[in-house]
Amino acid sequence: MPAGKSSGHSLGPLIAQRRKELGRSQERLAEQLCTVSGRLTVTKNEVSRYEREERIPSADSLRHLAIALALPLDTLERAAATTRALRRKRPPATSAVTVNANGLYGEEVDTERRHVLQSLAAASLVVAGWPVGARAGVDLPRRITIQHVAELREATNLYRGWVSRHGGGGIRQHVSTLLEQASMMHTAASDDAVRRELLNSIADLAGLGAYISRDLEAHEDARAMYQLALQAAKAAGDRHLGAHLIVRMAGHNIELHQPEDTLGLLSAAQRAAKSELSHGERANQLCIKAWASAQRGDAEAVRRAVGQAEEEFVRAEGSISQDWGRQHVTEAELYSLTGAAYVDLARANPRHAPTAILRLRRAIGLRGPANARNRTLDMVSLAEGFLAAGEVDESRKVTAQATEQIDQLASNRLSRRLNELRQRIG
Repeated sequence: MPAGKSSGHSLGPLIAQRRKELGRSQERLAEQLCTVSGRLTVTKNEVSRYEREERIPSADSLRHLAIALALPLDTLERAAATTRALRRKRPPATSAVTVNANGLYGEEVDTERRHVLQSLAAASLVVAGWPVGARAGVDLPRRITIQHVAELREATNLYRGWVSRHGGGGIRQHVSTLLEQASMMHTAASDDAVRRELLNSIADLAGLGAYISRDLEAHEDARAMYQLALQAAKAAGDRHLGAHLIVRMAGHNIELHQPEDTLGLLSAAQRAAKSELSHGERANQLCIKAWASAQRGDAEAVRRAVGQAEEEFVRAEGSISQDWGRQHVTEAELYSLTGAAYVDLARANPRHAPTAILRLRRAIGLRGPANARNRTLDMVSLAEGFLAAGEVDESRKVTAQATEQIDQLASNRLSRRLNELRQRIG
């Protein structure tokens, strides 16, 4: 297609056709949009949504696309106008795109999966004490310093924040790239202190990769990432981070409805670093313990754990948390986890529903835009609480509100729970 002609396309097909003519993948186009826009958060998932016309780019994004695709801006603007006109003429259609078991959208599923496994292999070698070679096309600094580690952590925090706001879709390969980069830097570094800090970063990145895989419901990948993360934390001599990772594994088992495994992991975390755990971290562990007890149907154990969690949280005021743990020791998270625990109790005994509803409303009120994904998950739990209470109309209302948010998020876990809720409501 000549660069100046749109061939009457609406916007999605135009972007896809031009991208393929240029021989670019969705991943590569996303990288170019990051460069053009000055934002590091444009992902393959966003490009995929443009092409499927699930989202129409803003005026600024159209300008960035025009540069990246070497197309006249007015061509893209006309195509966007065509898409809007078509939307007005037809009701919204359900997405026909296939999402695989790893939660990946569009093309290049196998390529992304290989990249994840490649980063796991590289990091595993380094953690075991073996060197890993620099990959072709990757230029490492001649001398690896603590400043490079700081930059790596800054990027890790950027993606951590992205997951909280948008969900894990579309960024797993970015995090895998950082993990592989950290592994190559460890091999290239000569200073022992820097190498130890890089092992710590590998542990943190693998833990983040596991969390993203959980959100995409790629559970085997999540387990593999957690195992790597724990090994890296041990190699770095960081028992505190190791205990944190064990607690995150416990949270994963909650999602899989395996309460006995959850309780066993929480006990292991206590043994690993009891003296180093902050009051906020103890509160978070007790919240997870309450939820596991709810899955076992033990209402008294839930009540006891929730009370202890609240006492620990009061003691945590003013304490400072590590980057990797900060999102788990908030007041919103306390009410979210304990509210979800009472929802599980309410499924068998509706008298627990009012407590669940009260707590989840509090959690939702405490969540800002930076926690949009978890806020929407809380809304799903709230709708489930209303349903358990027999308040079907309220459940439908909250479900509709959650559904309005889903287009801005990329979370397989959230999508599945919302679909299951819709089916139950009817």
